[in-house]
Amino acid sequence: MSGPWEDAFGVAAPPSAPTGARRWAQAVDLGARGRAAAARTIIDELVNDRRTAVSVVSLALATRASLTRQAGRHASARVDDGAALSVLARCAHDEWTTAARVDALIGLAADALGIGDFGGSRRLLDRAEAELRRRGTGRGGADRPQWVVDGRLGLREAWVRTELALYSGDATAGGLAAEAAERAESAPSSRHRTKTSLIVAAATAASGDGEVAAVEAARIAGTCEAAGLLPLEWAARTMLAGLRDDPEESGKVADLQAKLASRGMAFVPLTGSTTSDRYA
Repeated sequence: MSGPWEDAFGVAAPPSAPTGARRWAQAVDLGARGRAAAARTIIDELVNDRRTAVSVVSLALATRASLTRQAGRHASARVDDGAALSVLARCAHDEWTTAARVDALIGLAADALGIGDFGGSRRLLDRAEAELRRRGTGRGGADRPQWVVDGRLGLREAWVRTELALYSGDATAGGLAAEAAERAESAPSSRHRTKTSLIVAAATAASGDGEVAAVEAARIAGTCEAAGLLPLEWAARTMLAGLRDDPEESGKVADLQAKLASRGMAFVPLTGSTTSDRYA
């Protein structure tokens, strides 16, 4: 029987995990399954519990921001992402505070992307990348027990950098997507590999190969449906419906959106979104 770390990240509990980190992993997994209200309940408990390590408070706030961003509320998500960064201001640097700081910076970059602040998004990503380089992290793969505070960060940064290129019309989007895919190959989390495939599909569509992207989006949707990853399934089916103009697929999108809303995710349409940016 798997535990919260395996469910959320595909790894065993890191030996260095600080107080509250196991509950944070539970919230991450609940959010990945579309149970936003349940995830927020755990996050609220963590944030208000004085026993929770500051790094975990920051990670929890960034996770709550991610749930807000998934619903298309990028401007609102900046509040929690900003708080996630600010609570670390006086913390000593270790692997967990570094992970939390980078998570918050990447979240803020995704928020900026969603409101059209491409320059701000790029600067925040550069800060996150510099932090990873300073600590020598971000490249760890499945053989690293600390992937949650190492390789996961580099992969998330690669996601948002690819999405920034897609949104801003940068011709490097395809290459950045390929780099993200390379990073994801060694990821122990099937969810993170699936999310990466969705971003690659978006880049493929942007390059003009819509049918190849549609086939991949359909495959991803099936994978997500089998795994119970409702938010990613919704994103994949939304992409597929847009690429094929399929009324049946659009109906599935509406059903998924209603189910997610019933579990605490109130959607706001995001004009021009490929939908993948909501899941960074």
